[in-house]
Amino acid sequence: MKTAQLNNRHEKLVKHRNEIAALQSIIPGLGHIYKGYIGTGISLMILFPIFMYSGIVMALATAGFGLGIPVVYILIVGWHAYQLEDHRKHHIGWL
Repeated sequence: MKTAQLNNRHEKLVKHRNEIAALQSIIPGLGHIYKGYIGTGISLMILFPIFMYSGIVMALATAGFGLGIPVVYILIVGWHAYQLEDHRKHHIGWL
């Protein structure tokens, strides 16, 4: 019984951390840094202005549809942060 409760608590904590990482990816790369992928997170932060610029330039040529490029980038980065395994070290009480 105790292991079932422990596993259920662990699953809830993992899901909660995944949701936090995905929400933090509104600023691309922040969710990756939250999960312990610091190099990847910084790289995604550096790439974001490039995607913003290309989206603005393409918006001028495509009647505004190019503005979807940064939005898609943010969604993909958030999804990726949600799917990643957490590499941070946690206290024993938090698993």
